[in-house]
Amino acid sequence: MSYYGTLTGKKERLWLPLGYGGAAKYGIGPKAALLDVARRYRLPVPIGIILVDEAWRRALGSGLVRRHDDGSISVPDPSRLVFAIGFPNFEWELPGPFAVRSAFSAEDGEAQSLAGYFATRLNVDGRDPVQLAEALGAVWGSAERHQAQLGALRRDVLIMRMVDAKHSGVAFTEHVHADDLVNFTEGLADKLVSGAVAGQSLSLPKLRPGEKPNADLPAWAQRLQLLLRQVRRVFSHKRSGRDWDIEWADDGTTCWLIQIRPITRPTRRNEAFTIANHKEILPPLPSVFMTSLIASCADRLFAYYRAFDSALPENRPFIEVFNGRPYINLSLMVEMMRTFGLPSKLVTDSIGGEVERDYPANVWQMLRKAVPLMRFGMAQLFAVQTARRKQRRIYQQTAQTFERFDQLISAAQRVYTELVTGMFALTSAISLPMLLLRRFGVLEEHSLRTRSIATALYTDLAPLRQLAANNAAVRAALQRGALPDDPTFRAQWERYLKKHGHRGIYESDLARPRFHEQPAPLLSMLLAPSTERKPPRRTLKGLLTLPLAWQANRAVRAREQLRYHAMRAFDVLRANLLRLAKRAVQRAQLPEPDSIWELTIDEVLRLDDGWAPDAVFFAERTAEIARLKRLPVPDLLHRFDDLERDLPPEARSPHLRGISLTVGEVVGRAWVLHEPTQTPPPFEPPVILVARSVDVGWLPIFAQVQGAVVETGGDLSHGSIILRELGLPSITNVRAATRLIQNGDWLHLKAGQGLVALEGASSS
Repeated sequence: MSYYGTLTGKKERLWLPLGYGGAAKYGIGPKAALLDVARRYRLPVPIGIILVDEAWRRALGSGLVRRHDDGSISVPDPSRLVFAIGFPNFEWELPGPFAVRSAFSAEDGEAQSLAGYFATRLNVDGRDPVQLAEALGAVWGSAERHQAQLGALRRDVLIMRMVDAKHSGVAFTEHVHADDLVNFTEGLADKLVSGAVAGQSLSLPKLRPGEKPNADLPAWAQRLQLLLRQVRRVFSHKRSGRDWDIEWADDGTTCWLIQIRPITRPTRRNEAFTIANHKEILPPLPSVFMTSLIASCADRLFAYYRAFDSALPENRPFIEVFNGRPYINLSLMVEMMRTFGLPSKLVTDSIGGEVERDYPANVWQMLRKAVPLMRFGMAQLFAVQTARRKQRRIYQQTAQTFERFDQLISAAQRVYTELVTGMFALTSAISLPMLLLRRFGVLEEHSLRTRSIATALYTDLAPLRQLAANNAAVRAALQRGALPDDPTFRAQWERYLKKHGHRGIYESDLARPRFHEQPAPLLSMLLAPSTERKPPRRTLKGLLTLPLAWQANRAVRAREQLRYHAMRAFDVLRANLLRLAKRAVQRAQLPEPDSIWELTIDEVLRLDDGWAPDAVFFAERTAEIARLKRLPVPDLLHRFDDLERDLPPEARSPHLRGISLTVGEVVGRAWVLHEPTQTPPPFEPPVILVARSVDVGWLPIFAQVQGAVVETGGDLSHGSIILRELGLPSITNVRAATRLIQNGDWLHLKAGQGLVALEGASSS
């Protein structure tokens, strides 16, 4: 095959075969040069040639093409131009039809792709000089209108055989994602690429070396998986530092690479997010302040995992805010599990929530990631000791004088990060022994014998409850909602508050008052009979699993102890924030101290500089908070969901399933609560609590019910551990329970089976 033409009367190299390997050496731009490399490395690139810039310049100089004032290009004698360029024989050397495409030097660069700037002509018959010359003129001429913006540029042209595409589209392969993002359509992708049609989207799992395509995918998608793996092998991110935007076409037997260009801006994908354990530890609508504080800690929180493996993505959001609530990036967590070769179910078992697709364990990937997994395992092994160090660091953050909001916010961010990263390690340390105890059927036997600082919040009330039972004056005062004057009661009460008064309902939100500020929920517990169950007899299986139980309980106690001390720090931070807020009120910056919780942390920082939001600002913020309260709070959502319109209606089901926490059956009325209340149950016992989430702040309610159904929470969530330790018949992770069950409905709770049946609707 000759590479030479005779535009100037002598032989010149005017075109190169695609795959020749010398495109970059000739100064040809990235669009053609990258395909040249790909074909040289035997990637499936259609046969073709690169018509070099010299052909354009010689044709223009010799009058074979003419440039007009309106920016168009004409070819007076197509046959003469085609002959002079010296194209290969389009009958047998390079049979068509062809795509004639720009490959100009300004295209597909690292800073900008200029996608769609220049012309392409499809289905060109190379045997017809008129068609070929018209296509060349259109492509060369498409540079004219951008000449002023881009300056002089090479006008190389790609001539590639057309693919008879059954499916085609665009794929983005980015090193920070475990899946490739694919946009596809049937037939040719020209309308898809131009934006004329939307096409369909698909997340395609990346294939690692040695892995086979996913059998549940269509054949074309399996071939695309193989092609994208080849692209990553040849154009590795480690070597090039780039991610790739790929155009492809599948003809039913081969998936062809049509174009490859660097991704100039990272994609923003429709990732899945879960509210998961945020739903457990935060109120239905957290304060604006706390939501922004949590979101500001996202990078620090995910840095905990990156310390084990620096290959984990650095710039993907771990937490995002939707409808005023902080959501965890479930896609990122699942991809992290896949990177380590671990089953994705570990994520939902730890924090609750749902995953759209379960990925099983991958032994080969675990072997590849043996070193990071060993680091991860060591962190779990020493999680209890690490938690003690974190407790000391948490106290150091509050052992200072705070005179500015920036000092307080910085301390709050560090305390929150220390708390949550400590929870990560301890939760991981608990998960395996807890899973085994459940499998062996002895989890309840051991849980009822576990005593942590969280259950002490309940059990330490026993002397006060006994005093109320034996002293009519104390009991009468409590029934009036007053604090009894009895000196013995007061002394015991002060001791109790000194130990537990820094705890509270939804205590993870700094905006929420602590029990020493609002003790009424605790006082109401003193009139309720104890619901604590005696542990069952030891079984042989229970005795044999004592080492496992000891390991789990050690980590459980350490986790609750860490939270206990972190909440002491929260109490100090809250008091100081309100103290500085009172000063801001005196300076006419805030209408009242509690207005601080209606501001984001960035807005609070502006108070240090003298910013004073006006009444209109707070009126609008109050209206926005009221609007957010009315919006749905799905457990699982995607980034691009329209939460006010796109959520599917959920039909009432006579049976709901969840995770069993304890054994026991209860038939009773549903008491649907969205947060704890001081009002006693509106029904006679037995009463079954139905709540979106629970934590230590719900202990006053647990004392008044005979069973519990909880929407969100895994085996290892705080509320689940407390319910197990109390032995209250309960199940968790019952999706949409508070929407499907109405207050007063008759329920049959079968806690041991993880089942709740709706026996009948409320008649009142």
